[in-house]
Amino acid sequence: MSKSPEITAVFTRLAYGAEDQSNDVLIESLNQLLNLNEVPRVRVLDTALSLMCFTAPQVFGSLVECSVNTIVSVLCSLVDCKVLRFGKAEVLRVGSSVSGGECLVVMEACGDVLRKVNDHGMLSCLLLYAVLRMAAMTTQFGYTTQLTPILNVQRTEEIISALSKLVCYMPKEINLENQELQMRLTLWYLDPQNLVKDVSQILLDAIRRPFICLHEELYENIEWRSIIICLAFSPLMLIETRALLHRWFLLTGLASVLELEVEFVSMVLDVLSRPMRWGLSAEIGSKLPFSYAYFYFKHQLFRILARPLSRDRFIELVHNIEKSVSSSKRKLKYVATTASMVDHKSTWAIAMNFPDWFYFAAILLTGAGFSDGNKCAVSEVNQPLTSSLSVNAARYVSWILDPIDESVCGLLAEKFEGLSRALTDRHLSSYEHKKLKKPKANTCQSQTIRLWLEELEDAKTVDIKNNVMFRRVILGMLIGCSDGITEDRYELLLHYVATGTLLRSTESQHAGLKHKRWNHESVDKCSRKVQVEGACIVFNLTDIAEKISDSLFETQETAVDFICKVKLKVVGYLLKCVKRLLQFETDENNDILFKDLHRRMLRWRHQGQDVFHGYKDLDDTINIIASKF
Repeated sequence: MSKSPEITAVFTRLAYGAEDQSNDVLIESLNQLLNLNEVPRVRVLDTALSLMCFTAPQVFGSLVECSVNTIVSVLCSLVDCKVLRFGKAEVLRVGSSVSGGECLVVMEACGDVLRKVNDHGMLSCLLLYAVLRMAAMTTQFGYTTQLTPILNVQRTEEIISALSKLVCYMPKEINLENQELQMRLTLWYLDPQNLVKDVSQILLDAIRRPFICLHEELYENIEWRSIIICLAFSPLMLIETRALLHRWFLLTGLASVLELEVEFVSMVLDVLSRPMRWGLSAEIGSKLPFSYAYFYFKHQLFRILARPLSRDRFIELVHNIEKSVSSSKRKLKYVATTASMVDHKSTWAIAMNFPDWFYFAAILLTGAGFSDGNKCAVSEVNQPLTSSLSVNAARYVSWILDPIDESVCGLLAEKFEGLSRALTDRHLSSYEHKKLKKPKANTCQSQTIRLWLEELEDAKTVDIKNNVMFRRVILGMLIGCSDGITEDRYELLLHYVATGTLLRSTESQHAGLKHKRWNHESVDKCSRKVQVEGACIVFNLTDIAEKISDSLFETQETAVDFICKVKLKVVGYLLKCVKRLLQFETDENNDILFKDLHRRMLRWRHQGQDVFHGYKDLDDTINIIASKF
């Protein structure tokens, strides 16, 4: 230690009593020698710690820790609940004793402290949570027994500005403790724009990465997982998030917005059912609210939608929806309220959060494995519900496509019922009688669907090209008709789902089916965006088949075989889209695109089971994708 001789000399003079210097001067000199700062101050704690052989960094660290903990203690002590007396009047004050103006000063001062202790992660979190808690509890109203409430007015812009300076100290990865979970929730409460920013950032990332497996990414991405857990602990924030995304979906019609809303709901429900999978302790998991808090608008309907898929539950669901919609219209006294029929509180909005029922209904339209006879279900009040599966499926799908216009909804239901009869009838349908002479068994269903689409487009009943849900009906039909549609026809219908374009056949003078030629060059020459959409549709189709297969079949082995059959039908179209996509020019921004595509291809290959062992074309394509990043 370079100052050791000087310190020894000062102690010697203190011990023997120096005549030329007073004790105060000697103590000042000793303090200056022992402390980091050369400014002479009396710091007994630093001196004592130094004499006990603590190093200077340890002394400095202890000083910072004690100072921050003191600030935190003071901020926590400011929150109280007391009665204040002003003459004969009594005022009940709940929250912080800091006024609005003082709160802003404290937030700015704490922001300066956070900037200086930012390297001390734990200290930053403690201080950030304390100042946010103080800001949230700042008294806004004073209630008196004799006077009207008194509002402490403060400039919102200044508070939001101060909050924006604190947000940057928010840790990206949150430890699953009550305090740090509440920190993000407090930020959302103080400024709801923070919630909008978090949700919009996830949405932008999902749009920029079309091949991302959103369900897996929301769990594996630490920051996204923290947001999901925070939503699970705050039913109010989940309701606000659903409302936000639902408004965006109504304004834009983007499928990616709807998908994110669906996944948010799905993941929050997963947290409620399996908290330990998400890293929550049993103690913290026991504090999660019940599902009623998240869906108090339509909780009875939610209880049906959240249950496993089945034919009986589906009929019960349709009857409950019809009852709920009819009741809502009676309450509104038939006043035209389009917004209330599709807002985030509506029956339609919550049904859109559970799309598996929509695909299940589309499968039922094809009669996949089910007879079209009457099926009996029992409601929650033990009342029999007897109706045709296909009729209920047609009603449900039509209502999802157009929940506002009853005439359009009814006309669509008739069209779907007619298609269902054509698909399940062993004899030639009316569509096939018009176009075909001797159709083959494995072409009837695909030709029926194609001719039905042509008729619906000509009728212009609904804007099917811009309706994000209409083309997804075809995905359910493809799953239901997977045994009766060839790979070539599968490709044409998948192209329609991806692009909204129905390829026309070029026929010779004979009307027989064998003379038809399909313009596959139109598929090959599509834009890069269409190739991406085509590959994504294949991934979505397999995901849907995987989710619904357990409800369609009694054994796991049969369900796995079914998924594999679907994969064999679509592998050709998938490889065609991916190979064409690889031919486009790439840049450095495509690295993440190809990484996501590579991951999805590997995941898709092993869904159900790997039936492509030794499939050279698929192996080569996956290897080429891997070489791109």
